[in-house]
Amino acid sequence: MAFAWRECSSVQPRTEHSQDVVKHLKKNLNIIKTLLKLTIILVCGISFGQSEIVGTVKSDITNEKPNGTIYLEINDGNKSKVDRISITDSLGVFQFKDLEPNKDYKIKIQMMGYDTQEFKVKTNDSVAKADLILKGTCGFVSLETAEKDWKKKKAKLYIVGGIAPIGNGKADSRFEKKYKIEYYDFGDTAPNMECIQVYNERIFELMDKKYGTEWRKKVRSDVEYLE
Repeated sequence: MAFAWRECSSVQPRTEHSQDVVKHLKKNLNIIKTLLKLTIILVCGISFGQSEIVGTVKSDITNEKPNGTIYLEINDGNKSKVDRISITDSLGVFQFKDLEPNKDYKIKIQMMGYDTQEFKVKTNDSVAKADLILKGTCGFVSLETAEKDWKKKKAKLYIVGGIAPIGNGKADSRFEKKYKIEYYDFGDTAPNMECIQVYNERIFELMDKKYGTEWRKKVRSDVEYLE
């Protein structure tokens, strides 16, 4: 039997088809690189907008939210530019979103009865907490003066009657004489309300201790912070 031998041809050079495949792979690789860059940019952009500041505002007089509307301004350090304005909720909580991470911000607080005060808060990569304490000045209406007035038998029960305050009736005058105390109406020019709060509440405690709770049935109903 005769066998036919065939010589194996040597490796042929790259064909036109294989060259097209290489070009196609390179093109896909470039597309992948571009998509990767866009993804990085997008992630960075998302992280930039995720930083925020959440906090509370309290008074150093009562260690509670001050009475009234609390206005907040946040600034990135540029004094000529106000970034945003907000107010707290009924519990004194505030929030500023979409801030730059790891950056110093200044929060300015304004409200009736307090000097304008500024606080420095630094953001992080997520949520930065900020519990801000407003410093108040009470002067002649304070916890200390309540104690002194009581000892001198010159204690008062403060009222904020507005533009048209209501005067004492006969029953009110009898109350003042019996309990050795004076109703005092500020009208519409009251000092810091937290100062009135701590003064009146201390007088309530002292009256309860000396007279029991019977006086509460006869006192004027418009006395501030009387439950």
